[in-house]
Amino acid sequence: MRGRPSHASRLAGSRRSVLMSLMALALASCGSSGTSAGPDRASGSAPDTLPSQPAVSTGPSPSSTTVTANPTAKQSTDPNFEGTRVAFDPANFVDPTLDTNPFHPLKPGLQFVRAGTTEVGSRVVPHEIITTMTDVVRIIDGVPTIAMLDESTDSGEVSQHSIDYLALDKDGNVWILGGYTEDYEGGAYTNTDSAWLGASSGGEVGILSPAKVDINTPRWLIGRAPEEKAAVGTPVQVGITTCVTFGCYDNVRVVQEGNIGAPDNENKYYAPGVGVINNIPLDASLHQDTFQLTNFVELSPTGLAEASQTVLDLEAHARKVAPDPFGSAPKSTRLH
Repeated sequence: MRGRPSHASRLAGSRRSVLMSLMALALASCGSSGTSAGPDRASGSAPDTLPSQPAVSTGPSPSSTTVTANPTAKQSTDPNFEGTRVAFDPANFVDPTLDTNPFHPLKPGLQFVRAGTTEVGSRVVPHEIITTMTDVVRIIDGVPTIAMLDESTDSGEVSQHSIDYLALDKDGNVWILGGYTEDYEGGAYTNTDSAWLGASSGGEVGILSPAKVDINTPRWLIGRAPEEKAAVGTPVQVGITTCVTFGCYDNVRVVQEGNIGAPDNENKYYAPGVGVINNIPLDASLHQDTFQLTNFVELSPTGLAEASQTVLDLEAHARKVAPDPFGSAPKSTRLH
């Protein structure tokens, strides 16, 4: 978004001190009302602060990202994966609220509304996802993460609530280090679809949104929840202009995302300053989810508190229905 305050000035006072305490703990362990962003902010290009190094690399070179592997992290568990993994090292991560990747904003309080259709059985029904960057943080595999909340509705009824725990490395890559997903029917909880907290719980961590991508960037590992196939990303187009319901955007990257064995699940369109603005289902898509960005706001403190409390409530339920891994994990903390 153009006109946003500088990264350094976004969080101050006690909120920053809480996160610094969490990062100190991580290092020790290693060793909806709001202000509309408005369509006038839609068009833009990547800022000058983009990391100069590529997000993924196949080996050391003068311009590649070189990371020391963490010997305790599980790597490369799927023999069918053909692509690039960036080695996971807790020492390579920073405060995620620094928000240095414009293609996946992490600033607490940002909320994105995306709407379209999905298939339920043989019916095509309206589908909406409200995504909120909360101020809930937790340490996973020695790394500070921030919780992203997704609230999905089909035909106006709650169908799914999910949490993704996102981390930020020094090069600006946004990683996914864990998650929790609940399914609903008729507005009532039915089952837990996924629950994992890092490699220590049997998952495989990876890069959800690289800081820098060109058309020659090789396929990369996004991540894998336990007992599931790994998700991968492949660039399809970069630097294009795309218009959606909310506005028009420049310097958009298109990434084909899907599971190993079915990588052609969907094309996601990422715009700088906003993140995902469009989703187009492909051949392997089971539910043919299609959606576009329809609203983008920055929540008031009250709205942020409500979203963050939803995350904490979901985690409390997770400790009951998914005690492995949530039962013994330390509780998350809000930045306040």
